[in-house]
Amino acid sequence: MPRRRILLDACVAVNLAAAGNLEDIAGTLQLTFVIVAQAAAEVGYLRDIVDGEPVLSPIELTTPVTSRALDIVELEPSELTLYLELAALVDDGEAATIAVAIKRGIDVATDDRRARRLCQERHLGEPVRTVALLHAYAHAARLTDEQIRAVIVNVRDRASFQPARTDPDIKWWNDYAADTSP
Repeated sequence: MPRRRILLDACVAVNLAAAGNLEDIAGTLQLTFVIVAQAAAEVGYLRDIVDGEPVLSPIELTTPVTSRALDIVELEPSELTLYLELAALVDDGEAATIAVAIKRGIDVATDDRRARRLCQERHLGEPVRTVALLHAYAHAARLTDEQIRAVIVNVRDRASFQPARTDPDIKWWNDYAADTSP
């Protein structure tokens, strides 16, 4: 049985890469993540600390592609007009992602408020959010509280991500993201 496919915008891809286990997340959730080339081009760096110094670490998409956890797709000619129309409303990566979602019938993962609204206006349904993916992963993988906290801190710190206050899973995120140091 083929795995369910879900389109990631660049920000969600960065957040999942920051979690440090994109392949495990995809495998555990029985998903194949898909990213359009325009969004993949927007995937940049994670913020890490090496020898006490902040460094930018490039996000490498080759390993997830090789492991079949991630597919990078190109816009098809039939998607170009819609892409250009949407690019006037949202960033290129989100426009390409939404165009592919509409034309190919694939679910979308985005935290971007404008892109989420556009998905709803175009009758794509409610996009998946980063925190929902992490919450589902933590549950399915039976992560310990310590492991969940490590994943969330990685995403928060390495990707500089903070979910919207209106995110349905904000309480779950905040419970684990809270600083527990003395």
